[in-house]
Amino acid sequence: MPQTTPAAPPPLNSYDEFTRLDEVVLGRAEHYTNHHTDTSWRLFFFDNVAPVLGRHTSSLGEQLLPIPSQLVDELNEDIAGLADALTECGVHVLRPATPGKDVDIRSPHWDARATPPLNVRDQSIILGNTIVETAPHVRARIFENDLLKPVFYQYYEAGANWLTMPRPALTRDSLDTGFFTRQGQNVARATDGETAGSIEGLGLEMVFDGAQCMRLGRDVLVNVANHNHELALRWLRDNVRDLRFHRLDAMADNHIDSVLVPLRPGLMLLRSPEYLTYLPETMKSWDVIYAPETDDSNFPDYSDLGFVIPIGSRYMDINLLSIDENTVIVNSLYPELIDVLEGRGFTVVPVRHRHRRLFGGGFHCFTLDTVRRGGPEDYLA
Repeated sequence: MPQTTPAAPPPLNSYDEFTRLDEVVLGRAEHYTNHHTDTSWRLFFFDNVAPVLGRHTSSLGEQLLPIPSQLVDELNEDIAGLADALTECGVHVLRPATPGKDVDIRSPHWDARATPPLNVRDQSIILGNTIVETAPHVRARIFENDLLKPVFYQYYEAGANWLTMPRPALTRDSLDTGFFTRQGQNVARATDGETAGSIEGLGLEMVFDGAQCMRLGRDVLVNVANHNHELALRWLRDNVRDLRFHRLDAMADNHIDSVLVPLRPGLMLLRSPEYLTYLPETMKSWDVIYAPETDDSNFPDYSDLGFVIPIGSRYMDINLLSIDENTVIVNSLYPELIDVLEGRGFTVVPVRHRHRRLFGGGFHCFTLDTVRRGGPEDYLA
């Protein structure tokens, strides 16, 4: 029998959030057994965890907050359902390598329990035919992209470009709290008990996540909420010269994919009207679907499981994934949004995702779309 040669991966090509999706990386949650609740984690999720930090300081003192195994099992069931739905939609699904165990990591300045590669949108962004690895905010995630490198090397060997932002040291002086202090919020609940060391002469660093961006062909919207992000925006402009980067002035503290979702050219899903003011002038004339209110019964009740912190926003289900300009994957537990989108002519693929607030990610967060059919169109002309 003649030997068959494995098919070469398609060229990396992903300029937007909505044209036909052909290939995607879907994250993994194996060994997601704890939240490591150090200062970097508390600041990143500050809006959602601050209300409970004051009441449970002693519970967080050891920094490892266990996640009940039942919830991890249910998360893995829901991820498997998402993988099946993507495959049924004709999308080729790639996966990161599996973490083989719980991993404790250490730098000269801090130590942490590593996070598995679940929210793969955060530490990378695909800009056309370029992989950009970003500069993590949370110390536990500093080596997360090592588990995506087998996938990235496939694309690199097929001709993709590959860039990496400078790796932050994430010392006690690296993170800018200005977004919160400008609003009069007391960040001591997050910073008290900091054990990380410092580096003489090193202050605020470049710190940034891919989910702070929304891609629109040749244009990229970039949420900038502090000096960490300002440095990253400058780096993007210096290193990716063929795209236009538009600064959104503190639309959120970090990620924006549970605030703004471009559904197709001229139509977007938006959390509420107040966010229109942050957008480029051309987008302010787009048609808008505002996220409908949802009932709290759509979210799990963890009160019988001990101390569990929902780290993600209750708007997490806006975080949908487009298969094409007319087809979207939406959490089946957000029927209000499904009804609205179907009323606007979308084909909705409902997929269950129970613990999105606990693990801080929706379907957009869990995926990194590497091959879409769109190009560098000028959607903001």
